Amino acid sequence: MNKRFIFLTGIVMAPFWASAQLYSYGFTAGAHVAQVEVDPFSIDPNQPLETVAFTATGGYHAGLYARFGAGLVYLAPQLWYTELNQDITYSDGSGSTSTVPWTLRRLDVPLEVGVKMGPLLVLAAPVWSIPIAQVSNVQTITVDSGTWGGQIGLGVKLGALQLTARYEGSLAPFADQIQIGGGTYATDSRMSQLITSLHLKL
Repeated sequence: MNKRFIFLTGIVMAPFWASAQLYSYGFTAGAHVAQVEVDPFSIDPNQPLETVAFTATGGYHAGLYARFGAGLVYLAPQLWYTELNQDITYSDGSGSTSTVPWTLRRLDVPLEVGVKMGPLLVLAAPVWSIPIAQVSNVQTITVDSGTWGGQIGLGVKLGALQLTARYEGSLAPFADQIQIGGGTYATDSRMSQLITSLHLKL
């Protein structure tokens, strides 16, 4: 009788156990090193090129994730608050330079797809990024209303923890104008990043 009861209980509870394996959620946080690429520009073609250089000074993200999947493949939509810090150095082409700090705050929405092989995993993710605010001594960047990027990475999952290292590249410019040195210049500003990320399953 007890064996039959256990067997019937297993059949009834199996869908719930499967559901628990298929879905999880938790917190994520990580560190960023971002680099912005800007082409040199000049107002007058007869004058030396003016340049803007971005130097990464750190960054981070914090947010939430959900995870769906069983076996080898999983899907993990995420929502990050991201802050990226840079120093911007401007050269007017005559040897005069100035440097100002700049911070970009944005929401990132990675849609991570991964393949898990034991504790190891390989991932890829399209990322939609929406600017919230930028902070600088001068207004330097006209940021687009939203841009797409892409991530690829490797990771390891041990119990409730998942640690990943990923590279993110731009699929479109994140900014189309730079306002600096008294002028406004059209530009194709693309951002790439190295990101370490830690997931904690709840």
